[in-house]
Amino acid sequence: MPDHSLSERDLVSLFTGRVVESLAVKQDFGSRTIGCRECARTLGSGDRVTVALSCYEDHSWEMEGVYCERDAVDDVSETMGIRAENQAVVAATLEETGYHPPQGNFQPDALTLGAIEVLDYSPTADGY
Repeated sequence: MPDHSLSERDLVSLFTGRVVESLAVKQDFGSRTIGCRECARTLGSGDRVTVALSCYEDHSWEMEGVYCERDAVDDVSETMGIRAENQAVVAATLEETGYHPPQGNFQPDALTLGAIEVLDYSPTADGY
């Protein structure tokens, strides 16, 4: 099996500037906010959050949840369970830097991730 593990530097680079949006995470582009997955507290630009992410088939990173500081997560196994895919939990600051969806209108104030700090990482091999 090929080694698909990533360094902390790789992860910081991958997640910096990533729009806070996925199949499981929806932000409100109109109000420039997102809700905490645990308590639904409204989060916006400048808020420090933790984010759980997984990489489907070592190809596409998806956010599984965004959490406020009070409900912060810091461990892959406790947040998502170890699976045979790259998974990470990071701390980040929400920033309004804009996003242009592939088939949509530019969202100038869309929230993205900045000031990334990797809290936990589980490479694909850990899930086997």
